[in-house]
Amino acid sequence: MLANAKSLYRLAIDPNFERRFAANLQLQQDFRWRPCFAVLKANLLFVFNKQDDPEPPFLILIIEDCFVELCDENKLGRDFTFEIKYKSTGRSFVFAAEDFKALERWVSLLTITPIDYMLLCKQSFAEQIERCEKLEQEQTASESSQAKD
Repeated sequence: MLANAKSLYRLAIDPNFERRFAANLQLQQDFRWRPCFAVLKANLLFVFNKQDDPEPPFLILIIEDCFVELCDENKLGRDFTFEIKYKSTGRSFVFAAEDFKALERWVSLLTITPIDYMLLCKQSFAEQIERCEKLEQEQTASESSQAKD
């Protein structure tokens, strides 16, 4: 998916656009844990260096076509870990939440996010179709009343 980076950044920091969840996380990169702050909006996960970071996110994940799974904490050496793994590419991202409650929230929201996003798109398309049909009916009615005059 091609996206305009500036538009996505504005979306990430826009306080009016619905924020589903935001919290501190740890991201595993090159077998090291990197502290970060993540914001979930619609089906996009924005990952910043810190909360209220003036810099754009260093990672944006589109939560589609992926699995969200709990990880083996003994293997990773970190508690409250989960993985976002993409089906098509096999690429994965391992995160660690601050506590069990945050882990539970991240996993549940990330799991349902693609479905909610599709339902929202479906609703938006239905509303657009309804508006177009209504406009078309109004134009037809206007044209028929002008023809009678």
